[in-house]
Amino acid sequence: MQWFEADTLNPGLPDPPSDVLRDTPQATMESFLALSRDGRYEDAAHLLDLTGVPEAEQVERGASLARMLETIIDRRVVVDWHSLPDVPDAVDATPSSNDPFAAQPRRSLRLWLVDLDNRPVSIRLNRIAPEGAEPVWVFARQSVQNLPALFAIYGPSEFEEALPDVLRTDALWGLMTWELIGLPLLVIGALALGLLMRRYIMRLADSRESELSRLVIRSLCTPLLFFVITFVVGTVTTNVFVFSGRISAVLSPLVIIGYVLAVMILLMNVVDAVLDQLVVKQDEDLSAKEQEARRGFATQVTAWRRALMVIVFLAGAGFVLTSANVFRTLGFSLIGAAGIATVVLGFAGRDILSNILSSMQIALNQSARIGDTILYKDYFCVVERINFTYVQLRVWDRTRLMVPVREFVAEPFENWTAMTPELHRVIKLRLGHGADVERLREAFYGIAVDLDEGDMTEDTDALAVRVADQDTLGIEVWFILPCNDANSAWTYTCRVREALIAEIARWDAEEDGGRYLPEIAASEAA
Repeated sequence: MQWFEADTLNPGLPDPPSDVLRDTPQATMESFLALSRDGRYEDAAHLLDLTGVPEAEQVERGASLARMLETIIDRRVVVDWHSLPDVPDAVDATPSSNDPFAAQPRRSLRLWLVDLDNRPVSIRLNRIAPEGAEPVWVFARQSVQNLPALFAIYGPSEFEEALPDVLRTDALWGLMTWELIGLPLLVIGALALGLLMRRYIMRLADSRESELSRLVIRSLCTPLLFFVITFVVGTVTTNVFVFSGRISAVLSPLVIIGYVLAVMILLMNVVDAVLDQLVVKQDEDLSAKEQEARRGFATQVTAWRRALMVIVFLAGAGFVLTSANVFRTLGFSLIGAAGIATVVLGFAGRDILSNILSSMQIALNQSARIGDTILYKDYFCVVERINFTYVQLRVWDRTRLMVPVREFVAEPFENWTAMTPELHRVIKLRLGHGADVERLREAFYGIAVDLDEGDMTEDTDALAVRVADQDTLGIEVWFILPCNDANSAWTYTCRVREALIAEIARWDAEEDGGRYLPEIAASEAA
């Protein structure tokens, strides 16, 4: 059936004037707004289903309810005129393929959802056919019955009613003067209060003696800033000033997003602060030979931490999508807009997403663990942190090298502590053709043993001297040095190289000839 049948419709009201139009949903809405704007609330009552209101009270009560409905529409409803049919059977002239009611006559339309006592209630238009009369579109009986409760929440507050009349006049874009002035002041005041609270928290953190306490308290700063701003804006717009529907449609989801962001950032910051103290506070110690087990544990914790942050983000995003009325009320059109926005954001953030996935890959396969000693692009360094978008490397000279995770994964690198901390370092020297290799071997063995401060492995048989190459300029000799700890191997190798070159230079000086160290022109060396 294309309408609701009723014995009578508003029998306590006089006959409606000729300019009360109710044949289509759009005509009903236009007629109600026009009559309300002119202060003709008794006539606007004809556009309400007053079933349940005693006949004797329908004139007075109907005008009062019409005034309430005008306020609710002005403050909480954004009329989507494009989706409001202008035909009696309410068939959508431009139906969506995803709409289950496409091209079907309807007898009820939902205009908007408004929160009432922590539950959403609908503002609806129903098509009603009184006995012996043509069907008309009016505001639904249940929507009319909810008006007093909605008006008590969203009607003008005492503070607002105390404002001068000049501030309650219409200004720009259908907004009142006090809204244009009050909204910027509200945002500035909320931001100032949030920054003040953040400054107080920072001072409180600096006064703590425990490092963990300082980190945890500091992790509260950013979420507290979001919470204070959101709380002030939400409280003021609910209890002090109730803004119009155009502003409320944006503020309502933003308030929810603000609370969710505060909780998400709080969880991630606190988890980061605690785990940093547990596994990555002493990053330099993790590179030591005896910290093999801790390196793997710290990297695994990093992987789980990243996974937890992703889960928290997805849970927060899902909560926002299911909680904000704007997503339910705009329906498929918003989903289409969200799809376009997703494509744009996905294209813009593809590098970030790629880095995040790469960081998860490193943390899970442990190709480079926190504390590992590596050689990356000729940088001798230690993996200090594996973040979402970059890897922090501590170079031997105490500087930090920040490498995007995607680039770090794509480039080959030497991990000197991937399986065991022992490794062989090679000193490569270009010497003359007449160099005595056996003498070099004896000198190298002696220097390596003399300079050993616990840096060389117990397997001294691994010490070796090899002639690896030769050309017209001379021979290339490799001095192989077995080291038991990757962290001290580089320094040990430098000491041995220095002593070996000094010894060879002494030989050349004694024998008066470039027998060992070749002397050639720069052009020939190039």
